[in-house]
Amino acid sequence: MLTHVAEGVLVHESEFIQSNCTLVQGRDGVLLIDPGITASEMAVIAEDLHRLGQPVVAGFSTHPDWDHVLWHPPARRGR
Repeated sequence: MLTHVAEGVLVHESEFIQSNCTLVQGRDGVLLIDPGITASEMAVIAEDLHRLGQPVVAGFSTHPDWDHVLWHPPARRGR
């Protein structure tokens, strides 16, 4: 679930560990900062962004660590 924290800024709190994924909305889509670690967390974030009509245009990791999987291509619906 995404939580609105400021204008154009959303946060997803990990259920796996105490970690947040930050999403900054821009003109062309979302900058995804430190995404979740599990496939299910990334699926939830992707579904939330799909509902908002916001594509991921860039990803950023604040530090090289095992708990940030950057992202994955969107699932193709209907295949």
